[in-house]
Amino acid sequence: FMQSPLLQAVGAYPTLQTAQVALDKIQTLALADYQPAFLTNIAANEWQTISLNNVSYRYQGINHHTQEGIPENEALTDDILKNVNLTLRRGEVVFLIGSNGSGKSTLAKIITGIFTPTTGAVKVDQQTIDSDNNTNYRQLFSAIFSDQHLFKQLIGSQDNDPDRSLVTEWLHKLNLQDKVTVTDHRLSTDKLSQGQRKRLAMLLAVAEQKDFLLLDEWAADQDPAFRRVFYQTLIPELRAMGKTLFIISHDDSYFEHADRLLMMKEGRLTELNAEERQRASADAIAMLE
Repeated sequence: FMQSPLLQAVGAYPTLQTAQVALDKIQTLALADYQPAFLTNIAANEWQTISLNNVSYRYQGINHHTQEGIPENEALTDDILKNVNLTLRRGEVVFLIGSNGSGKSTLAKIITGIFTPTTGAVKVDQQTIDSDNNTNYRQLFSAIFSDQHLFKQLIGSQDNDPDRSLVTEWLHKLNLQDKVTVTDHRLSTDKLSQGQRKRLAMLLAVAEQKDFLLLDEWAADQDPAFRRVFYQTLIPELRAMGKTLFIISHDDSYFEHADRLLMMKEGRLTELNAEERQRASADAIAMLE
């Protein structure tokens, strides 16, 4: 009579191992305890700059994510980011280019407060971001990463209901008005193409009305026609809304729409001067080699 329970217990062991790995990943995010709402105290101060001072980052232990081009189960000992110094000014449009594995997505997660630097500091104006204020700091950002999960619930500013007119306006701007409806702040569907799902993610990000919008290769999944709309129309409109934009992109035909062009190479960040920007606009791939 013990055989069946024992077999069930043995069979459950792999599932428990998988659950432990998932729990370990969640714990590395150092999420704050639940509160009914997070108040954006930092945002209320009308910040002017976000700066990274001598920031380096190293993944600890074994990489389970296979991100940044690193093979799964390879022990990580080298810095992914190496002494990065960067100041982002409120209202700027900044583009970042770099080859796979150069550290672009890691930098994006440092900027948005998802990752904590191994060494160095992140500051808003003169205020250093630490474990006490990182939760508030994260509230400055909406971000769409390449591996984002798409939620169907829309949330407005300060966790309030979204602005209905703003949502309707951007459904049309994103050319989704015939694909999706919004009822009780929920999307009617997310069963769309990858490019359209990225547009839905943009809709959710706009509805949040955060100061800072970070886009990780957002345009890569768009068809050529809508890619042009994004760079030539949506970026200026987002800027007019007061947003600071940090965009990871390799669309060299549109680099002219950036105030600044940064390049990540082997974990080191540089800003391209006017001559280098012209070369990158002609052939971004050549710049990365």
